[in-house]
Amino acid sequence: MVSLTAAARPDTAYAATCEALPPQPPLTGTVSADVCVIGAGFTGLSAAMHLAEAGRSVVVLERGRIADGASGRNGGQASVGMRLKQDVLERMVGEDDARALWRVAVGAMEHLKGLIASGVDCDFTPGVFRLEHRPEAVAATHRYAEMMRRRYGFDALEPLDRDAARRLVASEAYHGGVYDGAAGHLHPLKLATGLARRALAAGAAIHESSMVAGVEQAGDGVRVRTADGGVRARHVVYAGNGMMSGLDPAIDGHVMPIRNYILATEPLAPEIAAGLIGRGAAVSDSRFVVYYFRVDKDRRLIFGGGETYSYRDPRDPKAFVRAHMLKVFPQLAGVAIDHAWGGTLGITRTRMPYVRRIGQHGFAAAGFSGRGVVLAPYFGKILADAIRGSSPEFDLLSRLPMARFPGSGALRSPLLVAGMGLYKLRDMLGW
Repeated sequence: MVSLTAAARPDTAYAATCEALPPQPPLTGTVSADVCVIGAGFTGLSAAMHLAEAGRSVVVLERGRIADGASGRNGGQASVGMRLKQDVLERMVGEDDARALWRVAVGAMEHLKGLIASGVDCDFTPGVFRLEHRPEAVAATHRYAEMMRRRYGFDALEPLDRDAARRLVASEAYHGGVYDGAAGHLHPLKLATGLARRALAAGAAIHESSMVAGVEQAGDGVRVRTADGGVRARHVVYAGNGMMSGLDPAIDGHVMPIRNYILATEPLAPEIAAGLIGRGAAVSDSRFVVYYFRVDKDRRLIFGGGETYSYRDPRDPKAFVRAHMLKVFPQLAGVAIDHAWGGTLGITRTRMPYVRRIGQHGFAAAGFSGRGVVLAPYFGKILADAIRGSSPEFDLLSRLPMARFPGSGALRSPLLVAGMGLYKLRDMLGW
């Protein structure tokens, strides 16, 4: 795996407002378990929780702290659906599988709300505005909302024209869109911490600062190696998303790590906070490199914008994201930035999740491409179901077409940078 420093809790608004679990001890020596889970993010913690609650012995290995990756650093937007729209999926996989994927997406939101109802407190707030930065795209967005109502019975998408969008979001950057009443936003680190507490309570062991060095076949199972120990297990769950480079060539070929960046302002005056975004909702827009933002319960604007295609961060993350924020809210030029951070997520070429068997004993789910807040915890359950016996949802997801990224090894990132750069240029030119 690529060696990243496993630091203490990052300087994020989330870490500052979430009660951390006590540090979990690094793995030393060799232990045995039914299942070894690689990665203590949404997917891995959910898989561990569901398996442990079903009576399986589970060991989770995390290279840093719990939710150190995208799970504890993302924008907190909780959306119903895959990254690709349903009409695109119908053309890709046919109507039957597209409808089955929609049922998976709806099931994922129900799973999240079930976790919240059971006591996983993560500050969930309903509503997301999906806004268009190009005026010519608004009509298509409204047609899509009507199609979803008519053909899928999904009536949560409220069309907004330019005037309505600008009344509800205090920015001239947008020309209309929809309000998604079925979506919402939440505190992602609280969600991950809640999953970890449930997994630990059910008997799972979590080892932080335990970077996986390799996975090997060992009899009728696997041996997962770390620097100071290992786990012998019947099954292994690959749940490190964009942080798994070097563990398996199939995953490497289909899941690419990118770095996305977020800031949190100082607490805003009540009248400013209330006037930025109506209905208490979050916002995401139509750029290829998406802007996404919301006001949290402490009246901070949490704004995500800008990404890089390596593990290197910008020299000044606050200035990097602030420039994007001011394109949307120039009126915040005098507002101080209290926190700025980056996180590594996984994307796929198709923007659909990578769900596959890995060898005889491995199961992987990664590459959520920005939709992991809702999908990843549910996909952890799907992996747990597949390990326990069978999962029609796993079978459906594992037959999704998956294109490999071009190049291999050191060539992958430069080719990705070149390709992504073309799309970023489209955003800059307003194409």
